[in-house]
Amino acid sequence: MSQGQSGYTKFKHARFSPVLAQSLRISKAASIERFPYYHVDLNAGGGFNHDVHVKGSPLNFLDAVERTNRLNFYAFFVDNNPACIAELAQRPELAKYSTRVSVHGGDNAEILPVVSQFIAARERNPHHAVGSIVIDPNGYHKGVPWTALHDFCADHPKFDVFVNLNVRSFSLERPHILEGGKKGWAAHVLHPLSTFRTWFSRPHWMWTDVTTIGGNHWIQGVGRTLATHSEGYRSLGFYDSRSDEARAIIDGIEGTAVATAGSQSGLLWDLP
Repeated sequence: MSQGQSGYTKFKHARFSPVLAQSLRISKAASIERFPYYHVDLNAGGGFNHDVHVKGSPLNFLDAVERTNRLNFYAFFVDNNPACIAELAQRPELAKYSTRVSVHGGDNAEILPVVSQFIAARERNPHHAVGSIVIDPNGYHKGVPWTALHDFCADHPKFDVFVNLNVRSFSLERPHILEGGKKGWAAHVLHPLSTFRTWFSRPHWMWTDVTTIGGNHWIQGVGRTLATHSEGYRSLGFYDSRSDEARAIIDGIEGTAVATAGSQSGLLWDLP
């Protein structure tokens, strides 16, 4: 069972794996190591991309768990493709952590309240729970449970947010949304990268350069509660959103019209 954009999968996970391991290591700080680390993977897929023979995001997370020895964790993998979920559930890598991992078939938005309830049952202060959430649709606006993510991230501000987005889809979808929801887009809201700070309740973001593979254009972002040590920070292929490099990347994707449309929500670099 293949998943996602097969020619791009290996490159994408090469970008996400190091920063995900970084989040797991940060969560091993003495003050919080005794608490579980919670991980949510939306659009999780089948766990393995057979087209290019590389592991998918669920198995990449479990690899990072072992590399960092952060074994006190709970992971939730969800996908709306029954075949993918059936394949993922049979992966031997998951069997090893059967008491720590759960697999869910269905809509992405449905899993987030379930995770919140799971955390609330185990944490005295659920607001302080640490973890991560991976958002990896094939497109941009479609396939992302924006409202459910908005609520989940507000309730759990110490989750790192990892997004992989098709910016070619953004450019194609943008005019339909701005024109008032024509052609079935009435239920969608425009979500430029520059508004992620407020939508996801994450004050600090890092972005990669746009990568073009197979005619599509992709960008990866990480939203965190903790600030990087400088505006010029660049690590593991990611630029701090306040840096000149990141501003140029976002401007190149969004353009003046989108920046103006999103300005009422506050741009990443204009908010205190």
